[in-house]
Amino acid sequence: MSPEKLAWAVLLGVSRGLYVFAGSFVAAVVYRYVSEERIVTTTALFIGLLTAGFASGPQRLTELAFTQTNVEVLAWAIASLFAIPGRAYGDAVGRRLLEARLASVKPTTKTYRLPRDPDNIEDVPGEPPAPREVKERIAGREYEFPRGTSKRDVERVIRRDLEQEGGIGRAIVEVGEDEEVRVKVAGAKPPVSHTLPPDKVAVSVDPKGGATHVGEGDRVIVYADGRRICEAEVWKRSSDGVVLVVDADHADELMRLVTKGKEVSLVVKPTKADDVPRG
Repeated sequence: MSPEKLAWAVLLGVSRGLYVFAGSFVAAVVYRYVSEERIVTTTALFIGLLTAGFASGPQRLTELAFTQTNVEVLAWAIASLFAIPGRAYGDAVGRRLLEARLASVKPTTKTYRLPRDPDNIEDVPGEPPAPREVKERIAGREYEFPRGTSKRDVERVIRRDLEQEGGIGRAIVEVGEDEEVRVKVAGAKPPVSHTLPPDKVAVSVDPKGGATHVGEGDRVIVYADGRRICEAEVWKRSSDGVVLVVDADHADELMRLVTKGKEVSLVVKPTKADDVPRG
């Protein structure tokens, strides 16, 4: 190939390369913005060559292909190289446009996550610790709430979920000002049947007026149908009522009255002076 034809091929390749660059650039921008992925090099090149071909005119290209074949081959080879920067710059611009679009879309939900490290899930002071495997199971657990949900509701829902988890008896959840979730958990109590003395049974009742005045471990006097039935110990309290540990001799009578719809009242017995620790 003569120097004149070589120079002409280079000039022709650069001029067509500008169209290839433009076509590849636009294709990369659109592809990244729409699909959120980077366009394949061959696809960007193909679109760039189509752009340059239409810009040069199909009829003119056909004439040159037959009359100056070597020049055309070299020119198109040079022009094809422009697809590489066109794809790279177009993808970068498309990524910025995509990030701007995603940033402008306000999420409708907010995610709260428990500490990822089980060691950051603390024990409840004075209560049996939860097993290590339980903490590992709940570590990093995520909860999704609609935006605007109050922190109190977030804490309540997370606490209720954790207290339904096997191996957890009680959970304390706090959402800080930094919206970080702090959790303390206590191990579940052993089943009541494992701790009952031989002459005791457990009875569930729904006291009149609720059970807010009694606590676990309290000694209470049980009244039903207007009369005193027995004394008992509160083993567990929940929103549904209380579980009482009573003498087996009184359990049948108490349950007979409960099943008849008789109201049950609990009176907390005061602690004896001799039972109070002295400093």
